[in-house]
Amino acid sequence: MVLRSSLITPGLHAWTSGRRYAEGCQARFIEMLADHGRKGVPTLPCGKNLGPLMSRPMKQHHGRPRPADALWVASALIASVTAPAAGFAQTAANSDRSGAAAVEPEPPIALPPVIVTGYNLEPGVPVVPLGAVGSRNVFGPTQVRETGAREINDLVQYMPAISTRPYNGGEASAPSFSMRGLPDDGLTEYVNVLVDGVPASPMPYGWTAFSFLPVTPDRLFAVDYIRGAHSVRYSPNTVGGVLNFITLPIPEAPSVSARGTFGDHGYRSVLGSGGGTWGATGLGASYVYREGDGYRDNGGFTQHDVNLKGRQALDEQSCLAGSVSYMYDEHQAPGGLTQAEYEADRFGNARPRNRFEGDRLVTDVVYHRNLESSGSVEGFVYFSETERNLDAQRPHFGAPTGYMRWTDTSYFVGVGARFEKPFTLAGIENTAYAGFRYQREWLPHYRITSEPYDGGAAVPTQDQEFTLDTVSFHLDDTARLTERLSVNAGVRLEWLPNVVGSDRVAGWAFDESLFAVLPGVGASYELTEHWAVFGNYFLGFRAPQVWGYGSAAAAGHGLDLEDGRSVELGTRVQTLAGLGGAVTLWHNDYDDFGVYYDGTYNNLGEITAEGVDLELEWDIGRVWEPVTGLSLYGAITWQNSELGSGPYEGNDVPYAWHEKASWRVRYARWGWSATLGGTYVGESFSDEANTAAPSADGRLGINPGRVLWDARLAKRVTVCANANLELAVGASNLFDEDWYVHSRGGFFGPGLAAGPPRQIYGSLGLNMTF
Repeated sequence: MVLRSSLITPGLHAWTSGRRYAEGCQARFIEMLADHGRKGVPTLPCGKNLGPLMSRPMKQHHGRPRPADALWVASALIASVTAPAAGFAQTAANSDRSGAAAVEPEPPIALPPVIVTGYNLEPGVPVVPLGAVGSRNVFGPTQVRETGAREINDLVQYMPAISTRPYNGGEASAPSFSMRGLPDDGLTEYVNVLVDGVPASPMPYGWTAFSFLPVTPDRLFAVDYIRGAHSVRYSPNTVGGVLNFITLPIPEAPSVSARGTFGDHGYRSVLGSGGGTWGATGLGASYVYREGDGYRDNGGFTQHDVNLKGRQALDEQSCLAGSVSYMYDEHQAPGGLTQAEYEADRFGNARPRNRFEGDRLVTDVVYHRNLESSGSVEGFVYFSETERNLDAQRPHFGAPTGYMRWTDTSYFVGVGARFEKPFTLAGIENTAYAGFRYQREWLPHYRITSEPYDGGAAVPTQDQEFTLDTVSFHLDDTARLTERLSVNAGVRLEWLPNVVGSDRVAGWAFDESLFAVLPGVGASYELTEHWAVFGNYFLGFRAPQVWGYGSAAAAGHGLDLEDGRSVELGTRVQTLAGLGGAVTLWHNDYDDFGVYYDGTYNNLGEITAEGVDLELEWDIGRVWEPVTGLSLYGAITWQNSELGSGPYEGNDVPYAWHEKASWRVRYARWGWSATLGGTYVGESFSDEANTAAPSADGRLGINPGRVLWDARLAKRVTVCANANLELAVGASNLFDEDWYVHSRGGFFGPGLAAGPPRQIYGSLGLNMTF
């Protein structure tokens, strides 16, 4: 995405030299990072090449790299980036005047700092314009911190229209998100999940599911969730929206921070971060170490999360930014329980030898230049490597007789450019955005072996490889027809000329090409300076998953892009007597949705979903001085999602609830802050047949509704002029409600998966500015 130079706010437009321009680059990269398109690159600024580092042999531990060795590589990568100057001021995109999300190809128009949900606006937090043409929510640093999220699930469940559930792997590592009536199979495949704008998936087009989310909640700064008017600029997998996790930004002033958090079930986490801006150069670094025993038996985990970012102003018109991140995750994976096992011990583990180990390295570089006549242009490159190793007993139920070992290493690399240009046509102000991206994804080996449970020779049952080439082009225009009316229209072209896969053991081969034209249009009208209405129609898609190629090849048919059509009509209020909120009516149609429940690629056919999102935030203290510091937040979603074709036509979509709500009360004054919040998720079915009676193996039945509360109390203490401490205590699932979901499948075993019990924690943080 590119950024405006003539239509941005006066403060941003004033970047002219030295540090002011570096600060400008930071603000601009806040928008750039929401793009799907800037990920890593094997060649970094000033000729630093990753080849020698990436090819350095690692010491092995049961056939896997040790975390210490992998961290050595990450440290070397960090050193190579920091030497010259570069790194992203990590954050996500602001929307443009039309509300189209700042995404893969372009920049949005910067607008006055108004945030729809969030107690305060801080540097690095995206803003939602009053005139945005689609629904969108941003949770800022205060909300992120005060949920006390031990898991990403604890945080995301507060956002409107989205819910989470425990997967049958590691609780702290593999969250699962569901939104707008889509089936939640535990793998989060229908939403474009990003970390600082970089896809969280190991293969953005070919393998969207992640066995671990490559960021810890400790390092999160904000969360940006776009549900409408996003598909033209973002790709792929946009049928459910775009969920961007924003990490700690580069500090404006030199500073260091440290925080330790400790809780029950052996939970411990330590965060250290620091950085600053010196003239035209900004640098930031952070490291997180987390471990715990897990709330289920033999459910322990260990994580290392390293990030370094930087930015460099090259002259008064251009700047360079880059980022390197590395995450290592190891966790035990209890899997699901049968009904009898669950009744005996809901936190039991029938598969104590299940285990996951994996890591991810991602790096990206962007060059940005303002054009002399207004507008801007960017070039970007990115690279990602993900390794996963999974061990699990077989069969899933009963006495184990065998053991399956799965290893895969996947990559994606891309290069592209973005362009933005304001112009006037027939007296109407327009801004054109365009972008091009080439991306290659490949998985040279995806191997599974089987061996006797008590030891013996391993027999290969699968040895697959996959390659995807994708070419994307985007063009849209935002026209300001009147002072209050904005219209955005555009189109996205997606071409996958080379989609191939094969299995050296089974002997099958798959070869396909795919193409899609994805138009979109939206409009907004600002009724007053605080109130606007909006509407939009956009097309999105999800690409077929590589692990389904074998099923398609065996059946003698190809796969196709899973299309989604989205319509929204809504109204938004901001800063009106301390009030902010929105009401959005939406309707989505999905075609040819494929899931992988029972070892084969199953086509659910059509899905029709519709609903309404209602959200409200009220800063009461702004209008009534005696309660200064008191604020309320609430959101409700009602939805109905049905299968539109096939033998179960008219039935509810699996895991698609009908009601979901979240709420929070916050009071902050005199250095104290107290919050009390909660979520409600209604019941849902676990299969297409809408089976109500629970099955003996725990796979089928109704997932009961649940109400979960959390609370946090914190005190900030000023140690000296440049340092402060924060002490906090809190708990999630405050009233220790028992809840569960029926898990249909998964490598580690289907069955009943218990939700987290009450978890108590305490934290101590120190922040120092120099």
